[in-house]
Amino acid sequence: MATRHRPYGYAGLFLAAAFVVLQCLDVMTYPLFSYDEALLNDAGWQLITTGRFRADILSLNRGFEDHYLWQPPGLPLASAVSYQLFGFGIWQTRLASILFGGLGVWAVFAFVRSINPGTTGAWVAALALFFWPDWVLTAKESRMDTAAIMALVVATHLVVQSLRPAANPALRTFFLAGLCASVATVFHTAALPWGASLAVIILAFARDRLRSTLVFGVGAAVLAGAWLTYAQQFLPEFQAQYLSLLLNRSGGGGILDRFAAEGARYALEFRRLPAIYLLALAALVGMIAGRRWRDRQVRALLALTALLLLLHALVAGKISGFYTLYPMTLVFCLIGTGIEACLAESGAFWRRRWIALGATVACLAFMANIAAFSVGPRLLAYWFQGPQRDYAVQMAPLSSRLKPGDQVWGSAVAWIAVVKAGARLDALDWVPGLEGTRPDPQRHKYVVVDRDASFAGADGYRKIDGFGAELPLVFGSRLSNKPYDFDLWQSNALQ
Repeated sequence: MATRHRPYGYAGLFLAAAFVVLQCLDVMTYPLFSYDEALLNDAGWQLITTGRFRADILSLNRGFEDHYLWQPPGLPLASAVSYQLFGFGIWQTRLASILFGGLGVWAVFAFVRSINPGTTGAWVAALALFFWPDWVLTAKESRMDTAAIMALVVATHLVVQSLRPAANPALRTFFLAGLCASVATVFHTAALPWGASLAVIILAFARDRLRSTLVFGVGAAVLAGAWLTYAQQFLPEFQAQYLSLLLNRSGGGGILDRFAAEGARYALEFRRLPAIYLLALAALVGMIAGRRWRDRQVRALLALTALLLLLHALVAGKISGFYTLYPMTLVFCLIGTGIEACLAESGAFWRRRWIALGATVACLAFMANIAAFSVGPRLLAYWFQGPQRDYAVQMAPLSSRLKPGDQVWGSAVAWIAVVKAGARLDALDWVPGLEGTRPDPQRHKYVVVDRDASFAGADGYRKIDGFGAELPLVFGSRLSNKPYDFDLWQSNALQ
């Protein structure tokens, strides 16, 4: 049996490799480098170059001077490995999250394949994630979500496989699942609701419920507990950085308001992807026609998805991030299972043939819809905005002026150019819970701000240049919320 399934594993690995290759083709130009990428990865660069795990770019903010505790350490540590192996730059910064994105696609394929008799559902679920615009964007913006979700899908795979009627899982399987959940939490706190939901599912479905849940919890606490133990040595900084951000990002308002805001967020995300409704309907028909809820594993997956959607509505922030990706990944797994049921024994009865035809049309429409909005903008950007998206070209006026040792205050988007010039950057970008920083004319020789932007302390500087360029419109859109378009100011005290 294991030998027969090996080709399907190869199919999942093929999808993972294809995802990585597709993202790397335009990694330098799409999307534009963002301030979050600098703020989230500078600690990894500092670890490689100075041996200290701190975000130098945020050091002007009170509580950020000596240690990086703003986010869990997974992403900057992964970036540090990339910098150590390949040097410093945009693609090196983005490489880790792209690799994890490919592994996440593989994990979804393997998981859905394990609970279905065929491979069609696995292909549908994996391709849905492969082309989902937010998955592509978070992978290419060097964020924490792809690694966290990949580890959570592996944990879910281990748990759900342990719930098969004929399964007699060892406790080490639940420990390993918990360890995977722990890996996810040291990449992103958004992994916590999924991890907690897995614990509930084990408690509700596992044979040896209490011991299995306890062992899972021990595994889940290993890495997260180690990081928290480390962070408690620097409690004031931990409060100023991590706890402040956590409170800012947690859901607020009454329960009904939270559910309404969650629904509005999904509706906004689906406004350009209406084919998801058709696909979900086809999957629901397949679930009902195939009576898939009779399968213990599918029941566990249904319960896990419902519980995670509930927890996200109650606690997840509604103003930023890619939090909807966590429940949506499980929704894709359910959709794959439902579509598989639609196509099973499609030739047996005329009704099943019509169900299979409808499911096929829904799949094709959905894939065309999501591919249009994940691949289409990138092709247009490459064709119509290539020079304006070339970071090195647009930052050349800044890079050529900077000398080693110069200090710059301003937009974190300039981080790559500043560091490559041997200078250092203090970011102006807003950090939740903090008042913000201002330049010191006796310290910061240059200031880099968005074109025509004002800043506190400008009386100590004079504008000397403007650099970058607006993005040409493509069918009425700039395909980005901000271009590389800046003003450069120089201190009156430092010539």
